Amino acid sequence: MDPVGDLAHDHAALNRAVVALGARLAERDVTSGDVADELVALREELFHHFAQEEEGLFPFVAEAFPDHADRIDEMARAHDGICGALARACHLAADDADKALVIAMFARFEVAYATHAKLEGGLLEELGPKLSLAQRQRLADLVRDL
Repeated sequence: MDPVGDLAHDHAALNRAVVALGARLAERDVTSGDVADELVALREELFHHFAQEEEGLFPFVAEAFPDHADRIDEMARAHDGICGALARACHLAADDADKALVIAMFARFEVAYATHAKLEGGLLEELGPKLSLAQRQRLADLVRDL
């Protein structure tokens, strides 16, 4: 039972998916329509991960470590920009829009996502050693059901 490690592992998998999709978009013979399904799959994974954060991790941290409230608020607000840029990239790709538009929107997503991932990674590293066994169990229960 390591909910902090599980969340960090989820982020690592998302990071790999973002890098792979960016590389795929850079391929010369790939159209925006070719990556539409991959963008949607990434969006769904990301939305699930963010739900775990917003409905589990963030309220837990805000309650257990109130001195982190500002960081949590900043991270939650970042979700909106990240999700918006990725959703827009999905829409553009589904319409088989000009690949340059999809690449530009994906780049906006990548920058926002990378910044957020760094903040979250730092928070998880910091929290890991501070959590008691009971807190780990509570956090595991919160995120498992999402």
